[in-house]
Amino acid sequence: MAQVTRTTNDLIISSLYLLGELGVGETPDNFMISTGLEILNEILDGFSADSIYIPYITTIDFSMVPNKDTYSFSDIAPADIVTNRFIDLVYANYTVEENSESPIVYPLKILSKAEYYNVIRLDNLDTRPGFIFMNKQPTETFITLYPSPDQPYPCSIQVKGMLNFLSANEDLTQLPPYYARFLKYALAREFLSYYPSGNWPQTAEQKYQELYANLKAGNEVDLTLRPSQLLITPQPYYWQTILSY
Repeated sequence: MAQVTRTTNDLIISSLYLLGELGVGETPDNFMISTGLEILNEILDGFSADSIYIPYITTIDFSMVPNKDTYSFSDIAPADIVTNRFIDLVYANYTVEENSESPIVYPLKILSKAEYYNVIRLDNLDTRPGFIFMNKQPTETFITLYPSPDQPYPCSIQVKGMLNFLSANEDLTQLPPYYARFLKYALAREFLSYYPSGNWPQTAEQKYQELYANLKAGNEVDLTLRPSQLLITPQPYYWQTILSY
């Protein structure tokens, strides 16, 4: 299946189609786009308050600072790198002799908390890093390199980020389809306050509640959203289902 390019504007238009406020081929006005963007960011703010995260894959590039081992990433607190916070590291690497004809890319091993905190380390060791550790906090995310870099190596990390804020026509191609569908329903539902004549049947409300319940039950770092059976309301043959899961 080919990748489909999506933007915030596409998401807003799709929600208006769902609500019946736009017909096929009709163009939204500026009020629809600006209001939709405002509502989307209000929805994301509400999720942050409830510790619900909309994840997506993205790559962050930055330059290491000699003798500096810890870097902060945030868009809502003073940070070394201003970007959306992230909840998981996919991979990390850095480049040596970037401007030469044969630049060398070194991978960084991602450490777990147990690996990072339960090993002996040397302080003030400055050389080429070999390890990276992520520490997620409520308002910012930290990464720590070990050993500390001895030069300003260009570094690239691929992360599972959190959507904290959306801008007009922002590229949402990397947003998992399930989350894109949920945001479409959530936005259409909120648009009812502006367009009371919109078509929002009970089936649409049931689909929204289903999507929302699955999102709340999902693992925050799991882009495929497979909730544990332990989080589902008991049904007939509940324990048999648990034991066979």
